[in-house]
This record gives sequence, structure tokens and C-alpha cells, in this order.
Amino acid sequence: MISGWIWDPARPGEPVDVDLVEGGVMLFRVRADLYRPDLEEVGYGDGRHGFAFTGLDMVLPHSRHLVSLRRASDGLDLLASPHWIVRSPPRLDEPALRFMTEAFVQASLAARAPEELSGGIGFLLRLLNQCINAHDRLAGAAGRTAAAMREGLVPRDELDGRTGGIIDALSRAYPLLTLGQAGAAETAPEVSVIIPAHDHFDHTYRCLESIRDHFPRRSCEIVIVDDCSTDETLLCTLVFAGPVRVVRTPQQLGFVGACNAGAREARGRYLLFLNNDTLVREGWLDALVDTFEQVPGVGIAGSRLLAEDGTLQEAGGIIWRLGDGWNWGRGEDPAEPRFLHLRDADWVSGAALMVERALFETLGGFDSHYAPAYYEDVDLAFRVRQLGRRVVVQPASEVVHLEGVSNGVDVAGAGLKRYQLVNQRKFQARWRDVLAGHRFNGESPDLEAERQVRRRAYFIDDTVPTPDLDAGSNAAVAHMRALQALGYKVTFMPADNMEDHQPYTASLRKIGIECLHAPYARSVEQVFRDALVAPDLVYIHRYSNAAKYAMLTRRYFPKCRIVYSVADLHFLRLERQAAVAPGDPHTVGLAAQKAGELAVMRVVDAVIVHSSAEARLLGELVPEIATHVVPWAVRPRPTPAPFAQRAGIVFVGGFQHPPNVDAVRHYADDILPALRARLPAATSSIVGSRMPEAIARLHERGLAMVGYVPDLADVLHRARCTVAPLRFGAGIKGKVLESFAHGLPCVMSPVAAEGLDLPAPLDWLVAGTAADFAAKIVRVHEDEALNQCLAEAGLAFVAARYSEAATRAALAGAVDRDAAEAAAAADPPAQPAARRARTAAAASSPER
Repeated sequence: MISGWIWDPARPGEPVDVDLVEGGVMLFRVRADLYRPDLEEVGYGDGRHGFAFTGLDMVLPHSRHLVSLRRASDGLDLLASPHWIVRSPPRLDEPALRFMTEAFVQASLAARAPEELSGGIGFLLRLLNQCINAHDRLAGAAGRTAAAMREGLVPRDELDGRTGGIIDALSRAYPLLTLGQAGAAETAPEVSVIIPAHDHFDHTYRCLESIRDHFPRRSCEIVIVDDCSTDETLLCTLVFAGPVRVVRTPQQLGFVGACNAGAREARGRYLLFLNNDTLVREGWLDALVDTFEQVPGVGIAGSRLLAEDGTLQEAGGIIWRLGDGWNWGRGEDPAEPRFLHLRDADWVSGAALMVERALFETLGGFDSHYAPAYYEDVDLAFRVRQLGRRVVVQPASEVVHLEGVSNGVDVAGAGLKRYQLVNQRKFQARWRDVLAGHRFNGESPDLEAERQVRRRAYFIDDTVPTPDLDAGSNAAVAHMRALQALGYKVTFMPADNMEDHQPYTASLRKIGIECLHAPYARSVEQVFRDALVAPDLVYIHRYSNAAKYAMLTRRYFPKCRIVYSVADLHFLRLERQAAVAPGDPHTVGLAAQKAGELAVMRVVDAVIVHSSAEARLLGELVPEIATHVVPWAVRPRPTPAPFAQRAGIVFVGGFQHPPNVDAVRHYADDILPALRARLPAATSSIVGSRMPEAIARLHERGLAMVGYVPDLADVLHRARCTVAPLRFGAGIKGKVLESFAHGLPCVMSPVAAEGLDLPAPLDWLVAGTAADFAAKIVRVHEDEALNQCLAEAGLAFVAARYSEAATRAALAGAVDRDAAEAAAAADPPAQPAARRARTAAAASSPER
């Protein structure tokens, strides 16, 4: 609609005819005789001098029209005529394209300096980027590939000069790369990968090719920041499809400015700055996000960088007192254990650096004080640490860095690399007070690389823990994590088997536990002998290791505190096994076993048990030792399925442990017959690793031999209860805790309940006879209200008594020499057995 008014004072009472004209052609004529009260109010006749052209869609169909409004009698243009009529939203039709073409052609002809065209070129490239991305999304939604849709998109015969050369190079050397899944860019991603680029398109393409080949599990977008390139980067949007955006800078900003420009455009929770001269490997991005989620206090996480020849380029960096830096591990064997675990570093390279976007924005991004490049990543690391956050290198994230491609390697030359020396002086001036505590270049690099380490602990067990296979491994990992929370750097030694046991070793390294293995470490004694710094603590897990290494620890580290975790009292388990199965060959040498276990306890500084019953027993047998009841952390993860959608009973246990083999036989022979009479349709699933053939062949009606499952939730979340019909054993039972943690009641024997100090109503779940077992299983399987009550009580029990905080607090009392000595001084010297029993009971009481 076009409306207005016209009034001739010479003929105040006569309406005037108005023509609508385009390109010299009269399209419409109307009479201006519409009443407008505003005209009458100011005295323009009787107010009937308005006009309106309506229904113009067919007459003015294009996105832009230049029209004139003229008095019909003499062709006089009205005020504001001629006038551009622009549709909303506009369309890319022939008039719009003709207008844009004419504007840019005239600008290019009139320009006298390249700077006059820079803004227009940047504008066109941004438009190109937006249109191609929309084109590919629509192609994907229509089920057509972006590559097929782009055929014929570029009018090659109309392009010449450098543009034509770039298009030729793109079509010959760079096939279309489609990253991720269609539509991935539509939603806010978890991570924005920011890749600054100035020329060197071949490396940018190879970088994105590696991202395509190792595309992460986490959602991400790729933001390429074109910092005024002059090569194929100009038209890179023709080559990349998927969640890729290109940001163009108006003038060359350098690395610092380009990264900050990309961060302003990012939408992810995390920013991952990635050089374009890098090649990523499997897990490169996911491992960094996992670090923020699994490791407390992380502010920056960086990748481990490898050279193109496979040698180590950097596993974090060292900054010396004068601000000069080292790439830690440069040129070394990347398989060496000391370069394979997460650790704190002075800084991590901006070539592959992840930081939370909110933290990056709070700090104002990379400081332009270091523009155009170098030391901006080091300064950011120091500012993040100043806020109390950690700067860590995560070797589980590996990136190959083609060093020197972008800026060369000569710091004394005239190129950008010279700013490394310039900015080193700036950095040293700003952080002089902090750097005063650092050594000079080359002094004790092994100690400088571990600058944040305050206390060191060696953790010795038979083999690398396998938490998906046995409860003892869960306890070991939980205690190593608790030691980390208490400020220890933890080094794990598999005394019985020094192999690099994957994936379990990698899981420990990912959370910052150093894992030694052959051929770099061949024995515990070799590690003791070669230690540069004596440990503050040696934690020995299980009797088999304490018997061999307690005295050895005293010999090499006489000032070190030694803690022995029994896992369970082996002699107690064997005594009970002998009572159930007289003559069992496993019980031969029981007296020697008991004497050996008690003897090694007298060598160490503290003994850790998980069971309050075992603490009371040791208080009677060896009252002179310091015994500590320490739980392990169990994570509550209740079943989401309602009661009506679940059914069946589950037994869980690793079958390398004899009590579990006996428990399944006892269940099948003595309990299941009574249970089948009352619950004929119920299925009992037997779950556990290393199931022997004799157990696997049990084909009783109602038994399902499942065997090993990697995640217990897959089975427990579908069941109504679990059973633990153990007739002998020691320690506390991980199967009971896991049942409670999954929101399932566990009907258990007195042996299975021992040491847990179950409060009401959970103590009702203890069954003394086969008939009692069957009756209680029926109750919790069929009575929804009772099942729910016990499930809630079990979850509350685990949350209160087996949390990370409870584990950490209890372990601190065992490993902290000052705390242990203070506690011993506070207790009267008389009646030691009673004192130990009281200490154990207090540590396990429901109130705590």
C-alpha cells in the first residue's frame, strides 16, 4: 500500500488525480478524495484530499521497485518521490541482484586504494557464508547432499584473475568436507571450536578433515576466524558443510584478536581454541569436556601435543623465573608414564586449549597487551590460577601440532615469531612477584613440572583396579580419588603385573593418577630405588602386597607414613570357609595366614578396614595398632523405572572370589526351591565376571546365568530386589551397597550384613535361614509399599555413610600423621582394646 495526500490551494475544493509511475510507465491513477481529519484540522479544504494505492502485489512483484508519485495534470513529483519500495522479507530476485551488482561494480571501478574495497569484500564473504550454510541445511533437510547441490553453483566461466584461480584450486584439491550431522548447528552446542586462520588454507582443510575423521561425541560447532586471508580461505564456505561457521575480521588482528573475535561469536558453554596447523586424534574434544566434569576445580584444560614425527612436543609447559618457557617433555618418548596422566601445569598451549566461555568472558578474553601473538595463553593461565582455578594438561586429548607453519620458528627474525621475545618481557614484568618462586631456566625441571604438587603418595595393589569386575577395585579407586582430594599426587604401582592394562590404566590417568608400567618400571623396588623425591605416604592394598613391601618401604623411606588397607581379613574369611566346607584345600595354612596378617599390621603406621566388625576384632587381637574404619564412595543412581515395570531378583558377584561361588550354589540348592513354590514366574539373574563352568551349567528353573555386564544399571534398573546369600566371607559387601545405590532392597545373610551396622528398617532385610530368605524375597518382590520404603532407606544410607565426603574425612584420619597422633594423644593409654573398638564403632555409627 502507498498512501499520502495532495491539495491545490488554487483550487481548494477540487480533488487532484495522482499517477503511480515506474520506469516512465504509468501503472495506476487514483483520485485524491479520501477524507483525512488531520487535513481538515489544519485547514486544507474539507479534508477530502487523501489517496491510497492498494493491491499492488501483482503490479510490483519484485523485492525492490523505484516508483514516482506525480500529479496527473502536469507530471509534478510529490514530496519524497521518487521512492524505493522494498519488500519485507526481501527476495533475491533479478532487481535485487541487479542493484547489488551495480553497487559493487561501480565501487570497484571507482576505488583508488585496496582499503576502499576491503569492507565490501568482507561484507560479501559474510553473506556468502550465511547463504551457503542455509543452502546446505535446506539440502540436508530435503535428503540431498550438499556436494550434489553445489554442482553448478559457481559460474566458473564468469570468474577470472585470482578469484578464478582460487575456485580452480578449491575444485581440484579440496573436495567438500561434511562434518557431523545435518542440523547440528541449529541448537546451542556444548563446545565452540575456534580456529583462527590467516592464509595456509591447506592446513586449515587438513585440520577440519581430521575433525571430520574424529568427530566428537559431544555437540560442537566449528568457528573459523578468517583473519584477512588472501588465499582459498576467502571462499572456504564452498568447501565445508555441517556445523561450520566462518567469521571474517575487518582488518588483520593477529592470533589474539582473531581468537577473541571468534569467542564473541561462539555459542558453546566451552571454548576450545585450536590452531589451524593441527591434526586432532580420537577423543581430542570429549576428553577435555570430561576433564571439566570429572576433575574438581579445573579452569583451563589443554591437549597433549605431538610432533608430526610422533615424538612428544609438549605435555604442558614450565615457566621459569625470567618468564622464559619450556615445552615439558619436548622430544621425549610419548609413551613414558610421566607424560600420560593429567597434571597441573604452569600453562598449556593455545594451540589446543579449552576454557569455560563464562570464565573467559569474565577475564576479558586473551589480553590484547600481548597482541598480535605469544604469551597470551601463558598470561591467561596465570590469571585463571589467580582466581583459584586449576590449569591442567589432559594427555587423553592428543593433537598433532605442525609447529611453525603459521609464524615460523625464528624468534630473532622479522616475522611474527619475534613477538615471543617482546611479550616475554611484558609477561615477566607483570608477573614478577609470582615468578620469584620459580627456579631459573633448566634448574630441576622434573620438580618444576610438578610445581603444584605438595604431597606425594604411592599406591600399591596387585594389578590395575578393574571397577567393573570387583568391589575391591572400586574401593581402591575411591581411596585414590580421596587421596587426591586431600592434596596428594597419587602414583599407582601394580606390584604383581606391571602391564599397561587398558582401558583401566587410561581411566586412572585421565583423572590425574600416574600409573607406572613396564618397560619404564619393572618392579616396585626399582621405583623406590629411582625415586627423585621420597613419598610422604605409601598406601598398600591387600595383605599379599603388605607382606612384601611394608618393610621395603621402611628401608627406602624411613620417614614415610605407611598405611595398609586389608580389603578384608583373609584369615577371618578362611576360618568361616573352613566351618562351611571342612577340608577345603583353600583353608590349609590358616594359622600361618593369621599370624602373617597380624604381624604385618605391627609394621605399618595405620591399618584400614571397611568393616566395623573387623575393627572390633583387631582391637581385641592386636590392641597396639591404629585401626581406622574407612568406607569407599558409592554413587547413588536409583532406577528410573516404576515398580510395576520391573520384575525379578539379581545376584551380583565376581566368581574369582570363592564366597560368591558358594553363595550361588547355596541359593540354587536351598533357597530357590522354597522361592519357586511362592513365586513360580520370578527369574533370578546371576551376574558376575569370570563365571566358572560349574556355575554356568546350573539350569534350575527360574535361574538366568547372565555373567559379566559392563554396567550394573543395565540389569539392576529392571529388577525389584537383589540377594546376597553369603555363608562365609569378610569385610563389607560391595554387592549390598550397589543394590542400595541403585534403589533396590537387598535380602542378605548375616555374613553379608556384617560390618555395615544397618539401621532400621534396613536391618529387617537380614535373613538367617533359607526359609526366611525365601519369605523376605517374596515380600519385597510383591509388596510395592515395602519395597519403596526399603529402597528409600537404602539410598539414604548410602548417601550418608558412603559419600565422597565421608570417605575423604575417614581416610584423612588414617593418612594424616598429625591428625592420627593428635587422636592417639587424646585417648587414655589404658584399656587399648576397648579404645580401638569405640573408635571403630564411632566411625561407622549411623549418626555419622
